Amino acid sequence: MAIETVLFDYSGVLTTSLHMPTEDVPYDPDALLTEMIEALVSPNPNPWHELERGEISLDAYIEHVESRVPGAGVLFAVESELNAMASLELLDHRVAVALELKQQSIRIGLVTNNVAEWQPFWLPRLPLGLFEIMIDSADVGHRKPEPEIYELAMQRLGISDPSTVLFIDDFEWNVAAAIATGMVGLHCPSDLDLRAAIQGLLDAADSD
Repeated sequence: MAIETVLFDYSGVLTTSLHMPTEDVPYDPDALLTEMIEALVSPNPNPWHELERGEISLDAYIEHVESRVPGAGVLFAVESELNAMASLELLDHRVAVALELKQQSIRIGLVTNNVAEWQPFWLPRLPLGLFEIMIDSADVGHRKPEPEIYELAMQRLGISDPSTVLFIDDFEWNVAAAIATGMVGLHCPSDLDLRAAIQGLLDAADSD
């Protein structure tokens, strides 16, 4: 079955990877790393998940993380120079890949786990009209790797066959969840030649 739609993650796929400064910072880097690994990797309930689903405010999350790792709020506060989302750099060569796909009449969308208060840091940076759909976890109340967010993307695109969809993310567990819904998945580390990887999957799907 040919791939007709490509869904991109934002952070780490279209941008540089999230970075946690470790020098001259007001928090314990090791403690914060442990906290964020638990938040990102564990399936157990976590305030970070609630934040990404829009169930709590950024202020509420900062209060939580400060109680766990004093000083860590600087990575999350909107007004902070160390804000993690504001510090990301858009990768023009990867945005160009999305534009090329669109020019080839492949439908493209964005599915991001994000924070409502951070939207001004990323949304205006994307080319206007590039994506047919943009699903922000904080807007829809679901986050990757929850199956509902992948199902919502297909619903909004009117897609009934998930095997025609390629999902791209820098977190392997999000890719695995997309594959579990029937999509084609592509793990995208920072050093991946994304254009070549996508083309290889398109060619393979066309030959099946």
